[in-house]
Amino acid sequence: MSSQSRNSRKTTQALRLAFAATLLAGSAAYAADVQRNFELTAFSNTASGYSLLHGDYQLALRQLDLESHSLETVTSITNRCVAFTVTHKFQEARVACDAAVRAAREEISNLPISMSWARQDYREYLAAAYSNRAVLNWASNDAAAAQEDLKKAAAVAPKAEFVARNLTALQNHNTVAQVSVIPKS
Repeated sequence: MSSQSRNSRKTTQALRLAFAATLLAGSAAYAADVQRNFELTAFSNTASGYSLLHGDYQLALRQLDLESHSLETVTSITNRCVAFTVTHKFQEARVACDAAVRAAREEISNLPISMSWARQDYREYLAAAYSNRAVLNWASNDAAAAQEDLKKAAAVAPKAEFVARNLTALQNHNTVAQVSVIPKS
């Protein structure tokens, strides 16, 4: 993949999908408070990204199937993770999210010295992959794994806003969960 193609995936072109509404059905308080909502981060510079941005997840999945006949990139694998997570196809999402983390790690390790200027962009791709997998983990009722992935995302890209928002969402949900399980006396 050429360096120009790699740069076209800048995370500034990434889209963010609020996920709390689908996970917290009936909880208008969470849906109204963006700081409490989890976000999935996808790349908008592809047909599937455009479809994800506009909420047409089934079309995005079909487009991703077409893209899979060519060389899959971190962009398409990440978008596949997002599409499967949003459509609650958690088994397929797990495979895609794990693949996105592996692909992003591999791209960082294979980045030539001459492209060291792009290293931060690649760290953000990896942080997005970890952050998306954290949302999947939370949706799959594994808060511990979600927290671990968000710690990894924060370590890789400490200034990434989507990671900070998901950490806040996890902390808020954990607090609410603790309060909701206290037995009445």
